[in-house]
Amino acid sequence: MKRKTAPQVPGADDLDDGLDYAFDEEHGFESDDGAVPVSGPAYHDSEEDGTINTIKTEDNQDSRKGENTEGKKAAKVEKRQRLKERMALKKKRRMETEVTVKRSIATMEPAVIADYIAKKARLWHPNLSSIELDDQYLLPQSRVCDMSFWDKDRSLLDFENFLNSCTKPCDMGNPPEEKGAPFAIVVCISAIRACDVRRAIPKAIKSMKIIAKNSISKDCQNLQSFNPAVMLTTPERLKSILERGALKLTNLETVIIDSSFLDPKTRSVLDDVPETLTVMKRLVTASEKAKIALF
Repeated sequence: MKRKTAPQVPGADDLDDGLDYAFDEEHGFESDDGAVPVSGPAYHDSEEDGTINTIKTEDNQDSRKGENTEGKKAAKVEKRQRLKERMALKKKRRMETEVTVKRSIATMEPAVIADYIAKKARLWHPNLSSIELDDQYLLPQSRVCDMSFWDKDRSLLDFENFLNSCTKPCDMGNPPEEKGAPFAIVVCISAIRACDVRRAIPKAIKSMKIIAKNSISKDCQNLQSFNPAVMLTTPERLKSILERGALKLTNLETVIIDSSFLDPKTRSVLDDVPETLTVMKRLVTASEKAKIALF
């Protein structure tokens, strides 16, 4: 008896067994639920993608931190620059104010000038008592010549008129008979300035400059052998002359302080040379009639 065999079917899908078959062509197997398992390579790609994303996130955070650090540095630099500019502006304004005061003090009344000189003396000599300051540096208001009426510019073009306004014009044209006893002394901040002021004095008025060109002994000899009506000098050289007793003050009427002139460093002979106060005090103390005039 021959065994009957099942008829051949063209494909598995033609079987009517109630099961849903799915075939994975790449791996050659099928699953009961028809789902294709996640392949190995696809799973690894996912892991690699996750790692890359994590690295990118950390790089972004580091980049943002770097940007914040650079931003803070730039802000600090900008802040320092603004502070530097403000300080420079304050310094400029302070210097402009000081220049204005230095040039305008000569136009003030004697009381203001005397008070200004007193403040300078206290500033330069803070350790001295009031009695010592008064004895060595302070000027009585009565010894300051009132030149507040002078409304012209204090330039060398008008120096001759200024000189005649604060001294006796007749004395300027007639030199003193006594050697080394001038009628007026002009105190300048430098030897060059003294030479410039001397050129502004007419030749009819006998003048002499005592500056640090010669030795101090030579200057003393020249002064004792010459009778100038006007002597031009600097505070330091005048102090040395006074200490040696070569200058006679019997005829002295006016001590002109060239205070309005400022050198290239904006220094004034009255505001920036301490010796000026010393020689002014010595001159008005030694001469009963001498007065201080600010040019």
